[in-house]
Amino acid sequence: MITTIYALATVLLEASGILLALRAVLIARTPQSAIAWAAVLVVLPIIGIPLFLVFGESRFDGYTLAGKGLSKTLDEAFHAIVRHLDGHREAFTGAFFEASRMATNLSRIPSTGGNKVDLLIDGKATFGAIFEAIDEARDSVWVQFFIIHDDALGRELASHLITASRRGVKCRVLYDQVGSKALPESWAAGLRAEGIEVESFITNRQFGSRFQINFRNHRKLVIVDARIAFLGGLNVGDEYMGRSMRFGPWRDTHMRIEGPAVAGFQLSFLEDWNYVTRQVVDFRLPPPSTNHGGRAAVFPVASGPAEAWSLCPAAYLSIINAASRRLWIASPYFVPSSPLLFAICHAALRGVDVRLMLPRMADHKLPWLSSFTYYPKLREAGVKVWRYQPGFMHQKVLLADEDIAIVGSINLDYRSFMLNFELSAAVQDKEFASDVEHMFLADFDRCLPENLLAFEQGTLLFRLRCRLAALMSPEQ
Repeated sequence: MITTIYALATVLLEASGILLALRAVLIARTPQSAIAWAAVLVVLPIIGIPLFLVFGESRFDGYTLAGKGLSKTLDEAFHAIVRHLDGHREAFTGAFFEASRMATNLSRIPSTGGNKVDLLIDGKATFGAIFEAIDEARDSVWVQFFIIHDDALGRELASHLITASRRGVKCRVLYDQVGSKALPESWAAGLRAEGIEVESFITNRQFGSRFQINFRNHRKLVIVDARIAFLGGLNVGDEYMGRSMRFGPWRDTHMRIEGPAVAGFQLSFLEDWNYVTRQVVDFRLPPPSTNHGGRAAVFPVASGPAEAWSLCPAAYLSIINAASRRLWIASPYFVPSSPLLFAICHAALRGVDVRLMLPRMADHKLPWLSSFTYYPKLREAGVKVWRYQPGFMHQKVLLADEDIAIVGSINLDYRSFMLNFELSAAVQDKEFASDVEHMFLADFDRCLPENLLAFEQGTLLFRLRCRLAALMSPEQ
């Protein structure tokens, strides 16, 4: 009897592995991934099946994209926002025109001119500006972060929101369930008691996707009165203020946007909120304003695994390929896809000043180890790599030539480009680019040049660890 049950279980396990292997072949992102999944599912189904159920899906199900005819109310919001943006449409100019045109074709959200953009360096400047805007809010405050902690900064955010709510401002808070797994229910309960709507973004709540836990909503966004948007790399936690004993000083970058482009960032929040609640919240379009003095052209880089064509890699690759003089990039993680790696190396090979800034210390070991495996190609192409020395460097910033900058939540890794919901802003403005340049120069002064022979000269054990980590790169 036991032998029969064992034989039946073995047959069912193998059959399940074969069926999932067929699915892996159909949905895998690359041929290499298809082969790897199929092999492990057929040969070792007892290991491959649970791994595939968690990590194998490449497309996020259950998320409704605006303007696709799947939600009447969400589509109405989309068309109202597009009509507003059309009135301020301004494409990027020069070599970067194609990047903004492609972004518009993919997202149907045009780049707009007349925006005022301000660079916010580190936690004090960022949350000082955010709290000031919340304190001056009259109508609405939308808050979204990947991570919210119930610590001094988290409680300070709650206090400002409660004060705003008590004077009649409609406040909403959205956080990622995985990123904020340590957030106690009491934090949200305290806000709900004051009339503030608080929701968590759970990626596996819909039927049939109970194991879909490999996706994240990594966006950081605050919108106040439909007039001002804040986005960047900082989450809500004391470590982002440099108060962590483990990381010490925390280096990060955010930005403030005022102008017509804010409507495009509203759409990102509306889609996320609709996924969580199946409701489209009331919204206002940015009010006409001519007194903020803005001249920047901006397009939102809002991307995620629910899209057939992700805007994130398209925008980055287009801008990198168009750079002719300078390409400076800061990212806490460097685990690029082959197209991204080749684009960066090709830029260096055609004479562009390519500099990559990475942190000295690791907060996640796998991507930190994986980055070393790319050193040989970077070195041979002439890419310069710098390691930021004091504390942890978490900013996600790109600077191209004299007038293009991207600031937001997007890391240079597979996860940001393929698995996460991400949000950045691409900006064409010489004044803003100059501010970003000065920020980079100050950061380079706190860096040491990396030895790009470190991987090849490392011990056998070190190189093996790096290679094994790189094998997991699509899931980091």
